[in-house]
Amino acid sequence: MTTDQLKEVLGNYKWSLLVALIMLVMVGFGYKLARMIDEGDRKKVQAQQDTIAILSSENNTLTTRVNQLEVAIELSKLEAEKITSTLSEQKKELEAQQELLGFYERVMAPEKVDAGFAIEGVEVFPVAEETYQLRMVLLQAKQKKAVINGNVKIVITGKRNGEPVTLTSGKSGALGEDVKYRFRFFQAVNLTLTIPGDIDIETIELSTTVYQYKTRKDNYELSVPWNKALSVGVE
Repeated sequence: MTTDQLKEVLGNYKWSLLVALIMLVMVGFGYKLARMIDEGDRKKVQAQQDTIAILSSENNTLTTRVNQLEVAIELSKLEAEKITSTLSEQKKELEAQQELLGFYERVMAPEKVDAGFAIEGVEVFPVAEETYQLRMVLLQAKQKKAVINGNVKIVITGKRNGEPVTLTSGKSGALGEDVKYRFRFFQAVNLTLTIPGDIDIETIELSTTVYQYKTRKDNYELSVPWNKALSVGVE
């Protein structure tokens, strides 16, 4: 049956009611469908928001953990550096104690030392521009000690403008006279050296002829690299 035939059967009034009813049903279905779609979108958005919240929480937790691990690593580095520094200081202290022990052993137990004369603890301290303080200890390493005497010659070697330079005590006013000594056990030496600043110093050389009274007993020579003897400042 066509719409025209249905219209003739129902008449204009009923036909109009039927059309209006159909339109109401369509509007209601459309509204219901729109509500269903809107509810689906709302649930989808809510699910996405819940997922974002979970991921954000997990990200915050991981960020906090990473920060904690970074702090722990930095603390570990600081602790390792502290331990390394402590070990280095303890090593230096042990070496100093061993050197001091060796010095006293050479003084008190000379039978363990082959040489009859020795120079220990050669140190140079800068005290002013072109001025240095030289410290050292002269000792007699013999089981049966007697008074010995002599002069220690000091020779500074280096370069000036690439050319070799030598400064010698007794010959150079900068170094003064040879170091005179006379002792039975040991003698501490502390003297001032004046060295021109344009000299690139390489070594400090010490030499002496040892006498017991007037009898020649021994010859002694010692060469120390300048950078090894040089200390930061006067203690």
